[in-house]
Amino acid sequence: MVSQVALALVLVAGAGLLATSLVRLYRSELGFDPRGVVNIAFSMDKQQLEGDQLMELYRQIGEGLKTQPGVKDVSFEFIVPLSHRNWNGRYSSANGKHLIWMNSVGPEYFRTMRIPMFEGRGFTWNDTKASGQKIILNKTAARQFFPDGEALGRQVVNTIDKTAYEVVAVVGDAKYRDVRRPAAAAAYVPIQQDQQPKPSLNAVVRVEGPWAPLVASSRELASRLAPVIPAPVVRPMDDVVDTSVGTERMMAVLGLFFAGCALLVTAIGLYGTLSYATARRTSEIGIRMALGAQRLRVLAMVFRENAVVAAIGCEAGLAAAVMLSKVLASFLYETSPRDPMVFAGSIAALGAVACGASLLPAVRAARIDPMSAIRCE
Repeated sequence: MVSQVALALVLVAGAGLLATSLVRLYRSELGFDPRGVVNIAFSMDKQQLEGDQLMELYRQIGEGLKTQPGVKDVSFEFIVPLSHRNWNGRYSSANGKHLIWMNSVGPEYFRTMRIPMFEGRGFTWNDTKASGQKIILNKTAARQFFPDGEALGRQVVNTIDKTAYEVVAVVGDAKYRDVRRPAAAAAYVPIQQDQQPKPSLNAVVRVEGPWAPLVASSRELASRLAPVIPAPVVRPMDDVVDTSVGTERMMAVLGLFFAGCALLVTAIGLYGTLSYATARRTSEIGIRMALGAQRLRVLAMVFRENAVVAAIGCEAGLAAAVMLSKVLASFLYETSPRDPMVFAGSIAALGAVACGASLLPAVRAARIDPMSAIRCE
């Protein structure tokens, strides 16, 4: 039973660490607000429009989505954050060359995603290739390129095609590929200046209320404006965030499941052992009570047996859990593998299980009738 309690404590502590890490991962600052945001993916490969004509089609789609009930803001993006798709580029300034993550976005994108804009302006539909190349840097990228001065109005150069881009704004950092890692240096260019002839973009729609009606309305809109393209795929941003932490969530769920099984088996073992021991001592308990032992003291005596087993098991389990917790270090987010609150909670859970398993045998022992016990003997 001591070994069983120790093993249960190891499993409960491990599950507690994983669950705590998952909660902190969900509460981590993403740099944008995913609540109420819906991504609508349009596949434009099969239609004939390109360049400015295709951008005009996107603009019409955006205007159509804005008229839908509950829609507050609409924009477009090429890369959906945390979707494990990526696009990077190497750019240079007077401070040197830097590799940064890229995305092409539409007008009102930062307002739609609730990404703060520190200075400058967002993109408009007038930011075409003819108006000059524009770029927006996040705060980390701006510090890398221009650590000693103002970024607004200055230029960064693509090291491959030597194209110069004017910085028109600096925005807040937002997670790009991974929730676990800090936001990296990133930049945004207008969708009208995308080098692809037929970019398949995602509409970013912020809604109040249920998003399900957008499925039918977006498909109706696509079939009317671009009947040859496939039906758009609608996916809420919360679902994207959930998928990005799928591994961590699965590990936490499995850990909690096995910890629950361990607690259940431990409770059954403690209850069965104590019940059997109490039944064998029926006559002894009857004699004690006949000689004046109080029922409360009998209750405490029976409780003490499981308490000793649980205490020794918790000591051994705590030592093992501290040593084995290093294995989980790489899976934890902003959680120490020796988090004292998690270990304290695990010990409290084992203590509660031991108390619950001891309650019925202890009460049964305290209710023994001394004369009946002696007469049976």
